[in-house]
Amino acid sequence: MSDAVDELLSWEALTVAASLDATPEQVRDYLSRSAARNGTGRQPSAEDARLLSQLELTVAVGDPGRDEALRDLDEDDPLDGAMTVNFGGRDVTGIKNIGDRTYVRLGTEALVEEVLGGDEAAVSRAHRFEEDTDLLPGSLENAARALGGDWVEVDPYEFDAYAQALHESGHVDAATADRLGGALLDGGELLTPEAQWELVEELNSALRSGATLHPAGQAGGAELVTVTMSAGDARRALGPLFTVLAAETERFGLPPLVDEPADENAPVEAQLAIRNGVLDEVTVDLGQFGGPEAGSLPLSLSLAGGSALSLNAPESGEGEGAEDRPLTPDDLAVALLYLQVRDEERAADEDRADVPGPMQP
Repeated sequence: MSDAVDELLSWEALTVAASLDATPEQVRDYLSRSAARNGTGRQPSAEDARLLSQLELTVAVGDPGRDEALRDLDEDDPLDGAMTVNFGGRDVTGIKNIGDRTYVRLGTEALVEEVLGGDEAAVSRAHRFEEDTDLLPGSLENAARALGGDWVEVDPYEFDAYAQALHESGHVDAATADRLGGALLDGGELLTPEAQWELVEELNSALRSGATLHPAGQAGGAELVTVTMSAGDARRALGPLFTVLAAETERFGLPPLVDEPADENAPVEAQLAIRNGVLDEVTVDLGQFGGPEAGSLPLSLSLAGGSALSLNAPESGEGEGAEDRPLTPDDLAVALLYLQVRDEERAADEDRADVPGPMQP
């Protein structure tokens, strides 16, 4: 096991992909039990359960110089990081911390279709919205790139102002705008060097000490190992990820996915897979933290050396408004006003062909 962890950290970057290994029905049952047990959060809907069952969170961290293995770095060394979120399809959103700069990407069409459950007409409107960003003046290029689904530099201290601009434009309701801003803020906090090192070091520490290992056979070419550790150690090992999950479920009014263990010394099991001598996967049933009545909700973490996400700063645009600065809330608000006027002009055009989808002029 020690060698498998060393091999994983021998790369200059690390990728962790998190998902729930459960059907929508199993997720809904688990959340209903959590609501009854904790007395917090509303009863989950079928749509809540579907989204959580399809959630895929990918995080990559790496040495900024791309030439030092993670195991050779110190805890005070900087790390670059990136995170994307999707629900089984296209990325809905992404965030990067590269050096001291933050970049965000938002897929409007994917958000409308896969998260908000928009019908064909709503998806078509979102598609036209992204296409219309090409018509914005050059002075608003940063905003055009952001609204068109490209990476753009942002000011992480202005997320509330960005959300307010989205809401006031009439394109997004207040609750959705606040949740988007909050989700990006939570993601940015997960990508801080402190949180990145905590995730790497705590997971490494939990597997190296205080854990009991039991061989569990083989499957799919991987050696399986069952690890038993205390609930307290297990929760600390995955602390940064659990913090984000807790913040997001609370933001959406859902009951907790992970309980605070009543007994930190209670045993918790995790299943590990070692492939070609490298730690490849960690699976832990979140229900273990809530006691016998919590039900089952396996969290799967796929681990890989190297970065599955680009850890490079995106190229800036070339227009007059693409100077080397973050997107401003004022530019975003003006761009949204332009797009709203464009949409109203289209709707008022008597010669407009009533054809759904991208073909509609």
